[in-house]
Amino acid sequence: MTGRSDFPNGFGNGITLKGVNIDVPISGEAFWVNGSTTAANIAKGAIGGSDGNKGSYKQPFATVDKAITSCSANRGDTIFVMPGHSETVTATSINLDVAGVTVVNLGQPENQATYTFNATGSTITVSAAGCAWYGGLHQSTILDCASAFTLGAAKGTTVAGGIFEDTSSILNFLSLVTTGATDNDADDLTVEGNTWYGLNTTPLAVVSILAAELRPIVRGNKAYLAATSGGEFITLAAKIVSGAEFAGNYHVVVGATGTTTGIFLTGSGSTSTGIVKDNFVSSLDTTTELIATAGTGLVFHENYYTGVADKSGKLWPAVDVA
Repeated sequence: MTGRSDFPNGFGNGITLKGVNIDVPISGEAFWVNGSTTAANIAKGAIGGSDGNKGSYKQPFATVDKAITSCSANRGDTIFVMPGHSETVTATSINLDVAGVTVVNLGQPENQATYTFNATGSTITVSAAGCAWYGGLHQSTILDCASAFTLGAAKGTTVAGGIFEDTSSILNFLSLVTTGATDNDADDLTVEGNTWYGLNTTPLAVVSILAAELRPIVRGNKAYLAATSGGEFITLAAKIVSGAEFAGNYHVVVGATGTTTGIFLTGSGSTSTGIVKDNFVSSLDTTTELIATAGTGLVFHENYYTGVADKSGKLWPAVDVA
C-alpha cells in the first residue's frame, strides 16, 4: 500500500476541477497512474509508469485498471491520473468494479489525461457502488462508439468534469453515459460539468437512462452537437425516475423543423417526479419548439429555447399572463 506519504503536496478535500468540486476521501490510499513512458515524455519531466510498479507517485502504474485492482472496497481509495497520461479504452480495459473508488484526472487542457475509444464497444464500465470519475479528455476514433461510460450495478456513480470529443463526423460517440436495464441499479447517478463536442448527425442522447432510477442528477453539462436528428440531452425511454434534478445544462443541436420528440428530454413514462430547470436549448426547429416530450410528470421552471441564430431564447413552456 502506498499511504499518505505518496501525495507530495498534501492531501484532503477542496479540489476543484473544471468548475466541479471534488470531495476527495481522506481515509483511503492514494494510487498514481502515468502511461507516459516514451523517452521524450520522460525528458519533459513525466514519470514513466509500469503496471509492475507499486503505484506510488514516483513509481506510478501504467493503466487505470491496474490501480483499480489495487484498491480495497469502501476504504475511500483515490486514483490520481497524472498529466500527459494516455490510454486506449477497449470493452474490458477499464472497469470500476471496486466500491467507493474515486478517479481524478489531473492536468490542464493541453496536457490532461487522454482516453482513446477505438471500437464500437469501447467503454469505461462502472459495476460497483459509490465510484466517481473526474475529468480527462475522451476521444472517439471509431464510427458510433456506443457509450463512453456504461453503468451496471453501480448506485451512486459520479461522472464529472470530462471533455468528450468526436474526432470527425464518422468517428463519434453515440452517448456519454448509459445505464443498464435493471431498475435501481444506477440510483443516485450524478452527471455534472461535462462537455461534449459532437460532430455526428445522428447520435443518441447525452445521458441514456434505460431503467427506473431514484434521484438522478444531470447538472451543469454542455453539449454542442451537429445532430439533425436524435442528440437529445436526456432520454428516459419509457422509464420512471423519482426525485430527478436536470438543471443548468447547455444543449445546442442543429435539429430539424417539425421535430415530434423532445429536443432536450424524451420519455413516455407519466409518473416521474423531479424538476427540470435553468436549461438553455437551441435547435433549428421553429415549428414545434418541443424541449420535452409531453407527459413525463416532471416539473419545468425557467428553461429557455431558441430556434433562430443571433436571437435570444424565450421561456419554455410559455407562461400565461393573467
